[in-house]
Amino acid sequence: MENRTELKKLASYLGVFLITCLVFISGLYIGRSNPSQNEAINVKYQLTGELKSEYQDVSVDILWEAWQRLEQEYISSDLNAQDMIYGAVKGMVNSLEDPYTSFLTPEEVTEYFKSNAGEYEGIGATLKQVGAYVAVESPIDGTPAQKAGLKPGDLITSVAGEDVVNKSVYEVVGLIRGEAGTNVEIMIYRESDLKEYTFSIIRERIDIDNIVLEDLGNGYYKIKIYKFTEASLDEFNALWDLVAADILLKNPKGLVIDLRNNPGGYVSAVEYILADFIETGKVIFIEENNNGVRLEHKVTRNGRLLDVPIVVLVNNGSASASEIFAGAIQDYARGKIIGSETVGKGVEQKMINLTDGSILQVVFQRWLTPMGKNISKEDPITPDVIIEETELTDTKAIEILQGN
Repeated sequence: MENRTELKKLASYLGVFLITCLVFISGLYIGRSNPSQNEAINVKYQLTGELKSEYQDVSVDILWEAWQRLEQEYISSDLNAQDMIYGAVKGMVNSLEDPYTSFLTPEEVTEYFKSNAGEYEGIGATLKQVGAYVAVESPIDGTPAQKAGLKPGDLITSVAGEDVVNKSVYEVVGLIRGEAGTNVEIMIYRESDLKEYTFSIIRERIDIDNIVLEDLGNGYYKIKIYKFTEASLDEFNALWDLVAADILLKNPKGLVIDLRNNPGGYVSAVEYILADFIETGKVIFIEENNNGVRLEHKVTRNGRLLDVPIVVLVNNGSASASEIFAGAIQDYARGKIIGSETVGKGVEQKMINLTDGSILQVVFQRWLTPMGKNISKEDPITPDVIIEETELTDTKAIEILQGN
């Protein structure tokens, strides 16, 4: 009897133990099924590299915390880790709210250098970041963008029906470019009119000779400089040397330097051209870094066109290197500046190559005219003669060269 009683007690204890185990196991299962809990999941990538929890007393743990929560909670398990990294870098750069500092992925780098060489298929306009928008900086003369009626400052709101607000310059460029002969529809908002406009533009192969010499008649010539770039600085300078040699053979009475809708380019390229118009030893522009240290750039060679009268044409699409040129000519009264106010981009960028082929394009210093004026959006190059009507500028330029 006693043995039977002991067996009953043992069975009772075992039952309680089994029930307790079942409750614990079910609780553990419920806890692991709760999406609010941190749980391990399978991912298709592995993060490598030196991870830092702090940099200059700022904790970067929040980045990895957000990354982990995306892995755990995001509805799609097919996360592209490389895109996430690039997105994080772009977000960091965009937080500077500087339209001239940007991050380019390797694919965007390829497109960037195609544009610099002046050979690509698209509409022919340079773009810039303006807050959440991408805006037209300069519709290059003679291209589909300029012929269609796009203007500097137009805010692009959609491309081919796709909303592009909050997209980067390079994302919008990717949508606009395409095979020559195909159509792209671009919607813009023009602040001056407080209206939206839609442009249907046929893409073309953009293959521009960046420097073109035109005979205006009666011994006057126009030099149109579309951009201060080529595939390389050496190629640009060689192209200028050919044009300068041609001009010398013509013994011109005067030159019109047309920089309208010229978005800029290599600072060294504009420095090279200015040396042909300004005397040796003179300062042509000044660079100032983030510590306030200034470096004067002076003419170091004998100019070939020092005695040729000149007039410089600018407009609200003339930026950067174009403004360096116009500012130097204006400060030394070397020639008259005519047209409309310029963009006001008085900063320089440099390209920092990163290890995977991507690039940081960083504003690292500002530049000043020979007399110390820093060009800005609030204080751009103001022409000596204001002419808003584009078709009248050539006529007015020749009148000025003739002394009228």
